[in-house]
Amino acid sequence: MSTYVRTNLSARGLKTLLNLVNVTLVRQQIYLEVLVCSNSLTYMLFYDKHLPAMSTPAKKKALLASGTLNPHPEAVRSDLFKTEFFDPCDLAQVKYEMLRAHKVDEDPVAEACRQFGFSRETFYRIERAFHELGFCSFLPAKRGRKGPIKLKGEVLEFALAKQKEDPDLDPGRLADLIRERYGIPIHRTTVLRGMKKKRRSPTKKSARSVRRKRQPNAGDL
Repeated sequence: MSTYVRTNLSARGLKTLLNLVNVTLVRQQIYLEVLVCSNSLTYMLFYDKHLPAMSTPAKKKALLASGTLNPHPEAVRSDLFKTEFFDPCDLAQVKYEMLRAHKVDEDPVAEACRQFGFSRETFYRIERAFHELGFCSFLPAKRGRKGPIKLKGEVLEFALAKQKEDPDLDPGRLADLIRERYGIPIHRTTVLRGMKKKRRSPTKKSARSVRRKRQPNAGDL
């Protein structure tokens, strides 16, 4: 026997929903129907309750790769997650069902936290993020370096030494050498800019220092 879930979804959240379906409902017989209705999208999700359990090694590997593997599945006590369809290892699914238990089933926040293994502080953070971002909030934020990469310190000295060894060395090749040595993905233009700045810095003097040097001291008169 099949069951369905139906809800409204903004157009922006459709791609995220499909990603969640791919991760959350892996190895399941799923039928996803998307209907256009008054500037919103409605999806009807059908699934078979009598299929094998969701916690498979393949799915756990997929969840880990996507950053949505629940580190504490044993803390999930909700009866929903005792059925084959729901998976306590799926962090996105656990978060959604916790919010639903409070908003739809009207469970108190404290009870929802106890059932799904979160603190009250975490609950409110998840709730706030869901209101702001929708389904996107269930996926981890992209990690990466903040701000532009600058060529300085040991890396800069390494680049200068390599160019001194071979004055015809291309900035692109220098970038490759830096990546191999330090594991830093750096662009050739960043290398070129950093080395030009380094060459200028020893001889560059401020206008104030030049004026001070030109002005005689009172004792010299």
